[in-house]
Amino acid sequence: MGIGKSPKKNLGRNVLIIAILITVLFAFKNRLASTFKFADGMTQAVNFRLAKMKGMLYKQTLKFKSRVNDISYIDEYVEKNKTRDFELQKNKVQNMELANLKIENEKLRQMLEMRTKQPSEYIAADIALVENGSSSDTIYINKGKNQGLSLNLPVMYDGYLIGKISKINDEYSEVMLLTSKKSRMSVVVNGTDMQILRGNGNGTFSILNYNENVNDKTVFNIETSGVSDIFPRGIKIGAFKIRDINAFKKMKEMRFKPSYNVFDIQSVLVYKWSTNTLNTEINKSVEEEFKKNKETSQTN
Repeated sequence: MGIGKSPKKNLGRNVLIIAILITVLFAFKNRLASTFKFADGMTQAVNFRLAKMKGMLYKQTLKFKSRVNDISYIDEYVEKNKTRDFELQKNKVQNMELANLKIENEKLRQMLEMRTKQPSEYIAADIALVENGSSSDTIYINKGKNQGLSLNLPVMYDGYLIGKISKINDEYSEVMLLTSKKSRMSVVVNGTDMQILRGNGNGTFSILNYNENVNDKTVFNIETSGVSDIFPRGIKIGAFKIRDINAFKKMKEMRFKPSYNVFDIQSVLVYKWSTNTLNTEINKSVEEEFKKNKETSQTN
């Protein structure tokens, strides 16, 4: 038989140990309670003293969270600003387009007012080319024979005559401006005075040997005379004043500059009129009288 302790003896020993521990704890319960209370009080005191520090950390944590949220919102904010800026720019462009359309509509109304004068046809054309740098004698338009155009038809802009078709192709045409050195045409000044309007090749045109009384307030309404079969009578060229009255008195030259800038023109109207509306015999007699007046002014 092996030697070992009896189970009853082990149980009795364990019970005895437990009883001793309970007795000791009961004997020192007050001291243990005091110890736990002291430890708890120390913990509370420390926590209280750390409250300020914890509060600072808490505030910094809130600020940090707020900044993190702000940073995450920046991308969205930037995108919203981009969208608003785009809409603003689009509105500005649309407003400009509306303003330009209003101006163009007003010009178009002025140009189309001539329809009521004679039964005729107007053909719209876009500018295809403007030659030269500071001034131009010719421009090109994107309409030609295939669109019903022909040589010498008047070309209008903003309700005024600016030139005539000088060369023509199937799909485009050359327009010689009134300011071209090659341009010569018969005009009427203020409804009575027959004159010749000459281009100077520098963006201006002139009437030479004008002997009527003139001052710096005189307005000269110039329009076509209708003495030839090229242009009908009454197409407006413009209303002008003499800028340098002293130069006029010396040279007797009325020099004018058109109100338009040829490089700003984007579209024109070609005035397709019928020569049958003119009385040829009357035109010939008027032309003969005009030649006589011209010869007389040159001899003087």
